Amino acid sequence: MNLHRTAIEFFQANRLACLAGMIGLAGLVLAAALIWFFGIDRGGLKPPEDSAALKRVRAVSLTNIRRTGQVRPAFVDRIDVDLATFTAAERKQNFFRMILPLVARENDRIRAERKILAGKPDAVPEALYKRYGVTPGELEILRPRVDIIPASLVLAQAALESGWGTSRFALHGNNLFGMRHYDPDAPGLVPSAAATAGFKLMLFDNLGDSVAAYMRNLNSHDAYRKLRAARAAMRRAGKRATGADLTVWLMNYSEIPEEYGEMLRMLIAREKLAPFDNVRLATDR
Repeated sequence: MNLHRTAIEFFQANRLACLAGMIGLAGLVLAAALIWFFGIDRGGLKPPEDSAALKRVRAVSLTNIRRTGQVRPAFVDRIDVDLATFTAAERKQNFFRMILPLVARENDRIRAERKILAGKPDAVPEALYKRYGVTPGELEILRPRVDIIPASLVLAQAALESGWGTSRFALHGNNLFGMRHYDPDAPGLVPSAAATAGFKLMLFDNLGDSVAAYMRNLNSHDAYRKLRAARAAMRRAGKRATGADLTVWLMNYSEIPEEYGEMLRMLIAREKLAPFDNVRLATDR
């Protein structure tokens, strides 16, 4: 599967006003075209008072996470509520509250893998090499691939690619990042203009699997080799890579490569996501 050319899912029907402010009239025209291309379906969603997802993340406080660097382990399997019905501020807060615990969990898992790499080379399991697409024994190739993705970058891409959790692919495929495949025989969600698309959007059992697949994509696909090299260089220099740092290496992720990184940096700054970069799961008490 080719996972490095993703659908630009943030161009959804109710995103027009937001995009007009971000990218002007030309972007608005493009947005209208992509609305027809991708389509949107809000059937089967629950009202806010009945949403299991909202109930699950009720105790997640973004203010406390920014202050402590920890997030409660409130994991949501799917978005079961129409976030487009909320005000912009409420929609963003609820989206981040749903996704941030999943990001922290996956990064904590990657941190545990890095501890394995710090041990004896012959103790690294073959499954770890396989997970990152590396030939067993090639530890120096594996090492830069096993590293966290700053949470601000994950949240920003999830917001853009899924229209803040309102896209058909996010709601019906748990696909937050527009990840696609080109296998006509494999299952997937078909874009509205299927005859010209030539691809399907991947289906995930839950949102956590989508987050894990996205991180593994950045950590293993050749399209993001420069991103990993830059992250490793910063680590060797004693600096933690930020989400904003890594946006410049995502030109291959988008159909609009020249603007994509700037869009992500604007979103990270506007929504004050940088304090989330190294968030970890809190111990539930």
